[in-house]
Amino acid sequence: MAADPQLELDERLREACSIGDAEAVRRLLGSGARVNGRNPVNGWTCLHWACKRGHQHIVPDLLDAGADSGILTSRGESAAQLTSKPEIKAMLGELVLKVRLHNPAAEHNDFIEVELDRRELTYQALLRVTCQELGIGPERVERIRKLPNTLLRKDKDVTRLQDYQELELVLLRCEGTVLSMQGALTERPCYNPGAATLIY
Repeated sequence: MAADPQLELDERLREACSIGDAEAVRRLLGSGARVNGRNPVNGWTCLHWACKRGHQHIVPDLLDAGADSGILTSRGESAAQLTSKPEIKAMLGELVLKVRLHNPAAEHNDFIEVELDRRELTYQALLRVTCQELGIGPERVERIRKLPNTLLRKDKDVTRLQDYQELELVLLRCEGTVLSMQGALTERPCYNPGAATLIY
């Protein structure tokens, strides 16, 4: 059975992006290679490869050609999650934040990095993404604090956040609360009707 010429062209584009050959990328795009063509095995596009390998000189060409940064690999990874370069994350429209749970008693109270889509800089998006990454329900959050001492209350506060801003989620205090990023965070459910509705 003969190989599909379109699939071969798409694969050559992904390969050019993975090795950082900008000239080949432009030539293949001009020859009809699909910028959002996905590898049938792992689901990677040329943008995933360029980001993974840190080829920031190629990313703008791919975006100009219509590369979709929202496409996920077969393992659920976005292009922004595959790069460690802040410059590439900014090109892709990702705001990178450092987030942790408030726990003064913890010996190690480490931050994790989360990405927020710059097209959706709202309090609700921030609450949703940080809770998902930390494995907690939004109803458990009493407030979100920009360190060292600024309360985030509304969408406008979120739009002013900068890359690598340090945030802390303060959970409701209930009897039996156990603050930990591993597993269940409380022994008893608790609910804060205010935090989940701060969207004005």
